[in-house]
Amino acid sequence: MRFRHPGRPAALTILGAMLSIAPLFAAVTINTPPDLGTATVGKPYAVGLSWGGGTAPYNWVLASGNMPPGLKFTGGGSASITGTPTAVGSYQFRLSVSDALGSSDSRTFTLAVVGASLSVTTNSSLPSGAVGQPYSFAFSAAGGSGQYQWATNGSLPPGLGIDSQRGILSGTPTSDGTFSFSVQVSDSAGQTSPAASFTVRIDPQTLSISTTAPLFTGIVGSPYSQPFTASGGKPPYTWSILSGSTGGLSLDSTGSLRGTPASAGSFNFVVGVSDANGASTSKPFTLVVTPPVLTIAATAALPAATVGTPYSQKLPATATGGTPPYRWSLPGGSIAPGLDFNADTLTISGSPSAAGTFPFTVQLADAGGQTASKSLTITIAPAGLTITGGRQLPDGALNTPYSASVTAIGGAPSYTWSAAGLPAGLAMDPSSGTISGTPTAAGDFPVAISVSDAALNRVSDRFTLTIKLPSVPAVSLSGLASTADPAAQYSISVTLASPFPAPISGQAILTFSPESGVTDRTVQFASGGTVANFTIPAGATSAQSDVPLAIQTGTVAGTINISIRLQAGSLDITPLPAPSMAATLSRAAPVITGVKVNRSSGTLEISITGYSTAREVTQATFSFAAASGQALQPAASSIVIPVESLFSSWFQNSANAAYGSQFVLTQPFSIQGDSTAVLPQSVTLTNRTGSATYRLP
Repeated sequence: MRFRHPGRPAALTILGAMLSIAPLFAAVTINTPPDLGTATVGKPYAVGLSWGGGTAPYNWVLASGNMPPGLKFTGGGSASITGTPTAVGSYQFRLSVSDALGSSDSRTFTLAVVGASLSVTTNSSLPSGAVGQPYSFAFSAAGGSGQYQWATNGSLPPGLGIDSQRGILSGTPTSDGTFSFSVQVSDSAGQTSPAASFTVRIDPQTLSISTTAPLFTGIVGSPYSQPFTASGGKPPYTWSILSGSTGGLSLDSTGSLRGTPASAGSFNFVVGVSDANGASTSKPFTLVVTPPVLTIAATAALPAATVGTPYSQKLPATATGGTPPYRWSLPGGSIAPGLDFNADTLTISGSPSAAGTFPFTVQLADAGGQTASKSLTITIAPAGLTITGGRQLPDGALNTPYSASVTAIGGAPSYTWSAAGLPAGLAMDPSSGTISGTPTAAGDFPVAISVSDAALNRVSDRFTLTIKLPSVPAVSLSGLASTADPAAQYSISVTLASPFPAPISGQAILTFSPESGVTDRTVQFASGGTVANFTIPAGATSAQSDVPLAIQTGTVAGTINISIRLQAGSLDITPLPAPSMAATLSRAAPVITGVKVNRSSGTLEISITGYSTAREVTQATFSFAAASGQALQPAASSIVIPVESLFSSWFQNSANAAYGSQFVLTQPFSIQGDSTAVLPQSVTLTNRTGSATYRLP
């Protein structure tokens, strides 16, 4: 059962709806793809651009970039790209389109431009050439890009080649025939054309006589030969005289006109030649034959002569032409001072008396009255350059003015002199050859002397020059007593009685003769060794040395001898006999220079340092005492030890020569009890000469 509310109508509800209004047009869009493909240089290109949507009218514009060269963009209400590309490349540009309601679209496009196909465009027929004739032909090509490079393959005619840059086949053919080859061209982009085949014919060279006028002139009575040559055609050639006169000469199979003309004149004739193919040609010539001409031919240059040296030489000339017999003469009358000419024997002889170059003329006449002359030259050299005189120059004296001259002969004066090795203070005058000055060094000097003349001849020789010293003053040597002490040092003096004008260098020489045994190497100079150097300056009287001139006497009995040698410059000026002095070291009792006592548990050791000039120690005596409150056992206070054999072995050993007679004797003692209670009192060393005692503190 349904009920309605009385008096009230039913409620009515209207539901609202969402409304959307769609536009009545679409926005403009570009439909053409961005890749516009490929265009080719030299070929027409056209593309239209498509679009959709929008409201007309439309407007197209080039928004950015550039069209490829040769192409044009047409905008406005329609859009297209048209034209003929001119350059290879990949090009990008942006195009934009808009409509009447302001909607727009833009797109970047890419267009690739490539080169046209590369090819050789020359017709395959080439012009023919001929052997020996210059040939040139230019090939042509189309397509590609950039610079062309040309190349050939096959058999080019010998003598021809292609210019790789210009494509020109050129040269001068050297062989005839028909030659086939191919040509290719490539461009800068690496593109290479297909090979194009070609054939060229090279014809043989045209037969011709290549000999040109004038011909060699002939001389009556002289053998004549004139070769004729041909070119072109096909050898071998056949030669002939077609007409005219050759003056008695004949043309042989090789094309040479030969014979001996018998008469003078001008002869006209025509020479013909034919080849193996039967081709022939001819050419007129004129031969002039002249009478024989008298001439003088020099066969060689005249050998040079020398002043003062006998000379004989046949004239180096011969006569040609003319009519014998011939007659020679000397129109000038002479050749050179001291030389004569014999016309019958054609000999130049004599003894030249002057140097120089002498021109002269000889004349020749024949039986027919012709004459001829010839200019010749003879060179006469000076006599050989020589230095005269002895090779020992006059002696000089130190610090005394000196003058001596050296002379030369021969050569070409004037002379220029030089010398090497002269003593200090002397020099040679280059003009006069005089050696002069005041020598400041003495000795025997080897001197090299050279002289050159005006002709630059040069000779040298070795000479000797002695500069003498004055007499050496008396020399005294002192400082060493006749009896010297051992192990001592003595200063040595070397003095001159008066000053000497030159510096003196000297040596003191020491020798030592021991009484027995080997030498004592401690006997030496203070500078070390057995030789000491010293100097005495010029004008001084006393010796000087870097290390004091002194001698150490050593410790062995024997004789010391000192002598000296003196030298000034290179000269030995040691007086005879050489100054010397000697000293004797006598045999003596041993000498004790020190005693050292060393103690250790149960041991007492005494070391004795000393020397014995006699190289002998026979016994050693040691005396002891006991400390206060102590006693020695045994009770004896001294101990004697024989040491002769020990010392004899030491002194006779040559290895100990470096120590002279010096020694260190070490004597140990065994102690029972307190070693400090044993007190050494003295040490005595004895040899056959005596004894020496050293008392300990």
